[in-house]
Amino acid sequence: MSAIHIRAPGHHHQPGLAGGAGLHGMVVFGTGVDCYLSYRPMFQAPYNFQVLLAVEFDERGKRALGADRRIGYTDIHTFDPEDFPVAELDPGRVRRRRSFHGTLIRGRRERGGIAIATEVRATVRSVVHFAELDPDRVRGRGLLTHLCFGRPDRMYLAHHINRQPSFDQIVAARLITGTVTDLLGEPLADEIAGTGFAQAQPIILGQREFTGARLRAGELAVAAFPATAGGGQGFLAEIAIERQIYLEVADLT
Repeated sequence: MSAIHIRAPGHHHQPGLAGGAGLHGMVVFGTGVDCYLSYRPMFQAPYNFQVLLAVEFDERGKRALGADRRIGYTDIHTFDPEDFPVAELDPGRVRRRRSFHGTLIRGRRERGGIAIATEVRATVRSVVHFAELDPDRVRGRGLLTHLCFGRPDRMYLAHHINRQPSFDQIVAARLITGTVTDLLGEPLADEIAGTGFAQAQPIILGQREFTGARLRAGELAVAAFPATAGGGQGFLAEIAIERQIYLEVADLT
């Protein structure tokens, strides 16, 4: 079941905390060791950050999520962390934040969500993506570039939030074997993408205007993976969209 968030009245901040301070509501997704948090951004400070984290919850958090899955709960979980400047998660900092505590919510607190575990410790295994959004950037439209991370058989795509108007979307997907080619269309071995993406890889999924169709479950899309600064080869591949995890529109328009 997908989740569409319309408003975020649960966001709060303390004026004395700079760099994106306040209650950073985060979407929880993934399973087992592949567990992720996605910060719920806005273009207005102090919430103007897009952040994706690979995390590991402590035993209390793991048990709470596991119990919900065993009883068949398939909707969204969120995580309400303690107050801290989100800039402390910036991987470019010498002493970035490596962990934080918070409350696991079944659903969303501001929509009647239920706390299933408190004082849960989330340890940051890696910062998958971190970017400060410019609230003064000129409105406009353009290619909907996405961020791809995870493994080829269990990957996730997050819409790369760039300029207004925009939207926050996370989908589960998989790379279709046998469809990998170079950027000119010559076939390549699937192993080119076989190691997955611990860090978010920017990709382009065709010409998609903001007002046009977003990613839908069951859709097949051709993704362009540009060459990386580390020498990685650029390639094309077909991606199957399996399900929508989260979609937020109103906070980013």
